[in-house]
Amino acid sequence: MKRTITSDQIAAALKQEELGIPLEDVLRQAGVSEHTFLDWKKRYSALPGFPQDLKCLQEENNKLKQIVAELALENARLKDMLESK
Repeated sequence: MKRTITSDQIAAALKQEELGIPLEDVLRQAGVSEHTFLDWKKRYSALPGFPQDLKCLQEENNKLKQIVAELALENARLKDMLESK
């Protein structure tokens, strides 16, 4: 079973490693392999605002999905009204 790790947990693990905590301890605490950690480091270390930027983007994405759902519903209602006439 695949475990879901939050952006906060990833950021915390990266920060611990930055602060000089031995990598083995960081890996054990995060419960991930070295390969996974190095992948995180490569992917997210270049992003200075991570995880705040990620949270902001996720919130914006959720709002946009809600808008699309509402528009699709309205579109379906209007099509039903046209067909019934």
